Order: sequence, then C-alpha cells, then structure tokens
Amino acid sequence: MRTIIIIAAVVVIIGIVVWRFRGGKNKFPWYEFFSRGRKEGFSYKEIRFLKRIAVSNKLTKPQSIFWSTRQLDRCLRPAIRQINADENMSPEAKQAMINKLLELRKKAEFNLPKYQKRIRDTNAMLPRQKLIIRESTYGTFVSWVVEVNRRYIVITQPSGQAGWQALKWTGMKINIYFWRMDDAGYSFETKVQQQISHEEYPLMYLEHSNKLKRVQKRESVRVDTNLRASFYPVVYSTADGGNKPFISKKKHVGKIIDLSETGCAMIAGKGMKLNARMKLDFFITEHKRIVTLGSVVNVSDTKDERVKKYHIVFLKIGPISKNNILLYVYNIFGEREQREEKKKQVVTPVKQ
Repeated sequence: MRTIIIIAAVVVIIGIVVWRFRGGKNKFPWYEFFSRGRKEGFSYKEIRFLKRIAVSNKLTKPQSIFWSTRQLDRCLRPAIRQINADENMSPEAKQAMINKLLELRKKAEFNLPKYQKRIRDTNAMLPRQKLIIRESTYGTFVSWVVEVNRRYIVITQPSGQAGWQALKWTGMKINIYFWRMDDAGYSFETKVQQQISHEEYPLMYLEHSNKLKRVQKRESVRVDTNLRASFYPVVYSTADGGNKPFISKKKHVGKIIDLSETGCAMIAGKGMKLNARMKLDFFITEHKRIVTLGSVVNVSDTKDERVKKYHIVFLKIGPISKNNILLYVYNIFGEREQREEKKKQVVTPVKQ
C-alpha cells in the first residue's frame, strides 16, 4: 500500500512539472520555450531574460521569438536597451548577449522563403540578369540576359576584352557565372548555338542547362546606403631590405553604396586594384563610427569613367562595430530613417 502511495505521489509531481512546463495556469509554453532556447545556444539565465521580454511584449506565441523576424524586430529594441542598462553585466557579457540576439535575427532572416528558393536549371533565369562569361582562350567577359524561352537563352554579345566585336562564338563551349539576388551564385557550362552580330544589337543564343552548381551562398544581409567614407591604402615599405606593410597617411574619399557586417560596395576614383587593402573609416549614424581593415575582391565600372565600384570584404572588424552594423542593417532602432530625415531637414534662410 505504501509503495502504491509513493508511486502515485511521484506521478502527480511529474504531472505538475509537465503541466507547468507546458504552460499550466499561466498558459506560458515553458517546455517549448526553454527547449528551443537551449537549441539556439542560450543559457538558462538568458532564456529567462528572453521569456521576460516575450511576456512584456505580449507575444501570442512566445517561442516565436526564436524564429520569427517580425517578433524579433518587435522584441530586440527593448531587449538591447535592458541589456545596456544592466549595471551587473560586464561590457564583454553585454556584447556577447547582443551578439547572440543578432545572430538569432540573422538566422531567422535566412530561413525566410525568399532565401530558400534555389533554382535547378537555366529555365528559371530572368531577363536583365548579369552574366560573367569565362572562355578558356580569350578570358572573362560580361553579358546580360535578354530573353529566356523553352529552346534557348538569348544574351547580349559578350564584351570586356579587346577585339570582342570580331570574336566568333558559334559552337564554342563557355562557362557562365551569375549571382541571383537574395539567393546565391551559380555556374554552368553551355554551348553557343548561334551568334547574330550583324544586327544593331548583337545577340547570342545559348543552350539550356540543368546542371547548375550553387557555388556561393549569401552569408550576410546587405542594405543600400549613401555613406561618406574615408580610406587609407595599405602600402609597403622596402626600408632595410624588407617589405613591411603600413597604412598610408594619405586620405582618399569614397561613398559606400551598400553595407553588411562582412563587407561593402564603395564607389571612388580609379586607382585601387584587385586584392588591395585599406583602412576604412565612416559613420553609420551621428555617433556610431566604424573603423575596419578591408580588401578589394572585385572592381567594376560605373557610368562615370573616372569612378570605379569596389567590392570590399572586411578582414578585421571589432565586435562592437559588427553589432552596430547589424543593428543598422536590420534597422532595429530606426537609424536608417533617422539619417534620411536629417538629410531632408535643410534649413532655408528667411528673407529679410
């Protein structure tokens, strides 16, 4: 009889624990919330903090804070403010917690359907798609998709190398690379069916391919910007027979036209070459300054012959700068709108 009572008591206790973790009287889904939090790498203390944030923001489904971009954007602002205001946390602990939250936001972003729609064959390509064409003998060319139909891909005649107008492409096998927005880079091999060079706009007809290789997946979210930047090239000293790098004191000016925590695109005067390194210095808000070491990974032309577009990857960037860029990219504090509003606030002199 005593054994039966003990077993019954244990069953009741387990039932109460399970009931509490699954919401219980207060309807909070403890079990789902804590298990998802642990899966995302948060400590029990951090999960309790997130639980308070979810409750204070009155989320209908609190555990959605771990995967919903909408719910995360709603909760990140008060969460980060509370973290920064906590006098019991060290600066390092604050940055680590904020970094975890922003990594969660980034993961939720790339789980959105628009980033999951990869393509399997060239029939899914769209007009105006930029193509990089590599030919074993003549080198690299640039072209654009004009039309995609059931039988072939119509593209502009490739350009970018000396004497490109005179090249005979019909029958050639070529390798093509293209970047699909919000997705990844793809490459494939194809054959030129026909070249029409006598028209006003020379065109080429390519065979379709169902062997696309997904060669580069997007790893960071970029946003369009208009940020003035100073940069200082890394130069090399040959003093004492060495080849020691140092940052030049000569300042150059450019404009950052898109930005992520891993790199940016900047337009500036001609002069920098592929793999050139530089110190970048710019403000994303009035008080948030970014200083980083970058390297040029690609150079492209602009409509102005005097200006080039430089694609830059960040080689060294501090955790505070990285998190500040992510807050700007996801617009957690509305900083992008604030910057635009300040630009519009032009003071007009009053006529006397």
